[in-house]
Amino acid sequence: MRSLDRSFFVLSLLVIATVGIGCGPQTLHDAPNGESLLARLETTTEAAGWAPDFPSEADLAIILGTDGDAEIPAYAVGNDGNRLLPPEWVRQVSEAFYPTEVGDALDYENEYEDWRLVSLRVTPCGPVGITPDQDIDSLCWPAVRLVWQPVVRNLQLIWGATVPTYADDRAIHAIHPLVPRDAYGTPVSTHTRDEVVEHLQLGRSVAELPTSLRAAFERERDTTALWLLTELHGLRDQALGLGSWQTFATRPELMKDAQTAAGFSQRLTEFLAEVAVNEHLAEMTAFSLPEGREPAQVDLWVFVAFDGNRGNPVQKNLNVIGRFSGQELVNIGPSESVGVGFEDLVVEEALAAGNPELEASLILGVGEIETKGELVSDPYEFLVPNTSCASCHRLNNDLRFNFHALSGFENNEFFVSPRVVKDVQRELAWVRYGGR
Repeated sequence: MRSLDRSFFVLSLLVIATVGIGCGPQTLHDAPNGESLLARLETTTEAAGWAPDFPSEADLAIILGTDGDAEIPAYAVGNDGNRLLPPEWVRQVSEAFYPTEVGDALDYENEYEDWRLVSLRVTPCGPVGITPDQDIDSLCWPAVRLVWQPVVRNLQLIWGATVPTYADDRAIHAIHPLVPRDAYGTPVSTHTRDEVVEHLQLGRSVAELPTSLRAAFERERDTTALWLLTELHGLRDQALGLGSWQTFATRPELMKDAQTAAGFSQRLTEFLAEVAVNEHLAEMTAFSLPEGREPAQVDLWVFVAFDGNRGNPVQKNLNVIGRFSGQELVNIGPSESVGVGFEDLVVEEALAAGNPELEASLILGVGEIETKGELVSDPYEFLVPNTSCASCHRLNNDLRFNFHALSGFENNEFFVSPRVVKDVQRELAWVRYGGR
């Protein structure tokens, strides 16, 4: 560990909280709604070595941007000796699109070297169940979510102008849950998380979880989250002032001088080498526009998904799970083809057959962004399995044919989806208060 001696993890579990409620609104102990992570571990922000404004928005949603050279290229190497985005994964994604309207667009329009990490979300405790009523502030687990995108250099646009960087209308999202860590920050080999995840994803009741299993899960969850957050705090450049990270914007270190930016990129690469190991991939999703780079005219995007399979992704079917029933509402199949105003044909047929829970779970076209967007964006109302890929990606209000959630779009600015904003708000509250 870079920023913390191992002995701290023993000390942190023994120190009695000394910060107190009267220390101001930026401390993590002043919350009226519950018990913070540090309170549960009987430590303080001072003992943890954290700044009083940590974590903030730009700690949990790290935006690298698409301008200039890649901060973290796909071929960067992790601790397992493998590339962070292996070429085999990109090939598998491309091949998954072959039977769809996208065809071989990824092969034709992009090289492997175009792919770069454009953002990542650090989730101190992401829900592991399939419905919001599965106690999502307790039955959650630390993870990192990487967003990879191909960015082409010096591209000539169809009307003749040349742009220095162009973020293509496609992306790969890779989710890496952390391996459990003990109070010393050492990886431990247990199946506790796997057992809880299996129980919940089979739709079983939270009340049926054995008490001892749940207690072990929560204990490992907290020590793992503390390790993750302490490593995350180490990414900060201490020369920047408090409040520098309290916004959804390009990471502030990257907006400073070249030395500051390079130092951050190096620290981030080391961080990813620890937390984004290929073998620990849980899930990978991807979407793409067909060939041509004309989203407004083509109005078609295709989504695919993969089980992580210990770093050897296997394509899986896309579906929607009812947020109340916990039942599969529709099995879309291996791909979902959508436009601004229409859903996949399989979904349309399911709706036509009469499926009110499915209809209530989707954002069907532009008009419903206003009526359902706030609800679908709320992680306490909808988990990812409870709506379609298209519904989540339609949430951008400013540009209707922009399906990006936390990535670049052509030569436009970086976009942050309302769903990302609310997820980060929930995660900040989880660290500070123990949840909502």
